Amino acid sequence: MELQRISSQVSIKHCSLCPGTTEFYCHDCKADLCRPCKEMHVDILDIKYHKVTVYSGKITCKSFHEPEMCPEHWDQVIEMYCENCDLPVCFHCSKHRQHKQQNIGASYERKLLQSNNSFINISCQNLYNAQVLLTELKSDFTTYHKEMRQFKTAMLTMSKSLKDFMDNVQGELKLKCKFILVCRLGKQKMKLKRNIAKNLKYEHRYEKSVNKPVQFLRFIKTVHLPQIQDTPRLSQHCLLSLTQKINMGDMLKLLSEIKITESGKQRRAENKLPPTLMASPLLLKSVKETGISDYYHITSVESDRIWVSEYVKLLYCDKLILIDTAKGETIESVEDVLESHSGNHTINSDRELIYIDNHFNIRKLSDDMKTTTLLIDNPGFSWVPRCLYSSPSSGDLLVGMCRLDSRNLITCRYDTHSGKIMRYNNTGRHTQTIPANNANNMLYRDPHYITENNNGDVVVSSNYHAVVVTSREGVHRFSYKGPPSGSGLCSGAVCTDALFHILVCDLESNTIHMLSKDGEFLKYLLTKEPYGMISLSFDHYTHCLWVESAARRTWMASKLSVYGHISRHPIMLGNNIPLCV
Repeated sequence: MELQRISSQVSIKHCSLCPGTTEFYCHDCKADLCRPCKEMHVDILDIKYHKVTVYSGKITCKSFHEPEMCPEHWDQVIEMYCENCDLPVCFHCSKHRQHKQQNIGASYERKLLQSNNSFINISCQNLYNAQVLLTELKSDFTTYHKEMRQFKTAMLTMSKSLKDFMDNVQGELKLKCKFILVCRLGKQKMKLKRNIAKNLKYEHRYEKSVNKPVQFLRFIKTVHLPQIQDTPRLSQHCLLSLTQKINMGDMLKLLSEIKITESGKQRRAENKLPPTLMASPLLLKSVKETGISDYYHITSVESDRIWVSEYVKLLYCDKLILIDTAKGETIESVEDVLESHSGNHTINSDRELIYIDNHFNIRKLSDDMKTTTLLIDNPGFSWVPRCLYSSPSSGDLLVGMCRLDSRNLITCRYDTHSGKIMRYNNTGRHTQTIPANNANNMLYRDPHYITENNNGDVVVSSNYHAVVVTSREGVHRFSYKGPPSGSGLCSGAVCTDALFHILVCDLESNTIHMLSKDGEFLKYLLTKEPYGMISLSFDHYTHCLWVESAARRTWMASKLSVYGHISRHPIMLGNNIPLCV
């Protein structure tokens, strides 16, 4: 009887981007990733916040297939979570029975959501910044070798009369310099490697426990998660110098002592590799909301969540809707919002919604969508809020104010010939008015949209076809009324990006103008949208631009599009990872 041979070939799951072995899975890209591709995956701006888990997480559902046993009662399954003690417990853990308890699955989901941003920052920011510093530190070794050659040449030039003496001591001096400088660099390198190892350790423990609620909850309770600011701050490389005029005594002193001068600067990865402007914007995704046909202001919350303003014609007011663009679903809605056809809502640094209600009060909706807080009471019927913006850098609230027409107080019509900007701190206290001189209320004339540039400039889109920019102190810098060709501007929504550019919608030509921070027209960023571009919002987390376009005089639904027009420098050159899969 002939023996049948058994095939020794084993099917190996390969990475979607390279021939490597699959270890991770991106739930947003639907891609299998090896470890190097996974590390590069989180370095790309528009996809760095994608949900990436170990490959086994691809088939793991929210119902737990493998019950975890109690360490104190080994035959009992852990089903509850003690909120008083922050511990997973079973039914027989009697000392927790009088405490407040919650289902283990619900606690797992809640804690996972709360800690999600911390783990994302470890992968996308901490490790990235440490790798940038390590790469720069390695390049300094090459720089030091070059500086040593220049240093040696300078010594020989200034010491021709002491050539014999220099021949005897230059070898010893070279070793001494090398020993001192390499030791300093070695310490910095070791410090960075320890920081990287620490972050990788936390990331590895997170990957192992993310699908095991008990291990995950114990892990986040017993460890202190590293923050972005924990990345070591290292001084720049030191400089070697020689005096121009020396005598014998100076030469002997110079050869016996080496002076090391600190540059005074600290290495900061986030400042070393700023984003760069792409040749042309890249369309990343498009979302069509068939149930909403008339909205005009959008605010990006996360990579797949966005607040939109919808005009409710029957009630003569607005309704704010939080949309999950990945699923195309409405998550939350807020009614009784001021009908202003302008920027009537924003989000703060905690991603909480701040909006103007139908009675001109400014309110804040908590992150859990349950609690509404009154931030600023209606200041009166002389000046009322029309638009607002929360500064991510200072936490201040910038409010565009309009004067109500005294002849139409009942219908609440605005006086479109006046306007001002009021600044409030995070406690709701008024701190500044722009312009400071109340007689100059013609500067803005009915502000519709307001934002802040990265340099502190206050950027306002007014109703008289202009973008008005003032400094942080309230000094008028410039007013933009259209490109140099004189085609004019019907200014709509306005925002700024990470490169200090000012982006403004032109409702007349259906284009987006890109301006420099000093008001110079650079180019038309977008000109090919089939419908009018009504609003836009820049996401400073993913560096993506959200654009809303619609044909307002038709029954067609509005459309949301996400563009990428700036990109981040890669840490290592030669790794050609595509922007999306």
